[in-house]
Parts: sequence; structure tokens; C-alpha cells
Amino acid sequence: MSDMEDKIRTPRQERSIKTKEAIIQAAMKLFSDKGFHQTNTKQIAAAAGVSTGSFYSYFVDKRAVFIDALKIYGDELMVRIDASMSEINFKTIERTELITHLVDTLLVSHKAFIGYHKDLTIMYHSDEEIKQLMDAQYEVGRIRTLKYLQMGQDELKTEDVEAASIIVFETVSAIVDVISFSPQRIATDRLKSELVQMVISYLYK
Repeated sequence: MSDMEDKIRTPRQERSIKTKEAIIQAAMKLFSDKGFHQTNTKQIAAAAGVSTGSFYSYFVDKRAVFIDALKIYGDELMVRIDASMSEINFKTIERTELITHLVDTLLVSHKAFIGYHKDLTIMYHSDEEIKQLMDAQYEVGRIRTLKYLQMGQDELKTEDVEAASIIVFETVSAIVDVISFSPQRIATDRLKSELVQMVISYLYK
């Protein structure tokens, strides 16, 4: 651990916790608006309404803010998906509604990364800690998908639900990425509709 890292505070009082949260929120907005590599710690501090010195009492650099934000984002996404899915009666819900619901939830979750998706992709391939963190989050997503498919397993075509959960998760994630981050010649609703129908045709009898 470096001297700088040794000096980083762990906020315990409400004011300190709110200051750290303000720094993270300001950083995420700047990363989205300007890009990660075009944002510096001075800009983050100013946007959060704190001094640069105060910034460094919470984070060693902007990468540390990004990693914290990525962890928070991953946790919040899983809470949002679980809360959303807990309201569903898997025995009575119509298939199209269920799959559309899942796709919509993932589309909303991607909005936080629209501004710096390219930076994130580069960081995934160049920063081992970020890669491990994102891989762990994806694995949680795969496990959640398996759990939801198992709830309606009697209606599925496949006998290998575990393999099917990976195929569905990766396919939906890939198309959601395309919809969220790439300019399209056709409307998003058309892509989403075809994605939903494809997943239904693959999964159900």
C-alpha cells in the first residue's frame, strides 16, 4: 500500500459519507459527458463542490472513483433487477411480457454508461482489476438468468437450462449493448421486439 492509499479515509460520519457520494456522482456525470480520459480530478472536485485536497482524502485518483462507482452500479443493478422480478408471478405472466420486462430493465441499466462505453471497453482490456470486477458482475447476471429460467423450467424446450441461461444472458446483453451504444438504421422498438421474439422461440415449447 502506498503512502497516498494509506491516507485515504473511510467515511463513517453522515457528512463524510455524503461528500464521498457527491464525488462519485459528479465523477460519473463527467465521465459520461466528457469521457473518462478527458476528465481530471480537479474537474471532479469542482463539480462535487469540494477542494482538490478533499478529493484526495477520499480517493487516490479518478480510477479509484471509477472502481467504486462500478461496484455501486453493479450492486444497484442487481437490487433493481431482483426487485423488479420479485413483483412478477412467473406462473401467470405472459412470456412476451416477461422477456420484454427483462430487456427493458437491462436497457435502463445501460444508460449510466452511454457516455463512456468506449473508455470502459478499453479499461476492461487494459486494467486487470476492472476486468475482474466486470467479469464478476457478469457472472452474477448469468446466475440470476439461470435462477429465473429454473422458475419456469417446465415450459422450456431445453433440458440443459444452465447452458441455455448463458446463451440467453449473453445474447440479450450483446443486443442491449448494440441498442444502447451504437447508432441504428431502424427504431429501437423494432430491434427490441425481434430480440424478445427470438428469445421466446429459443426457450419455450
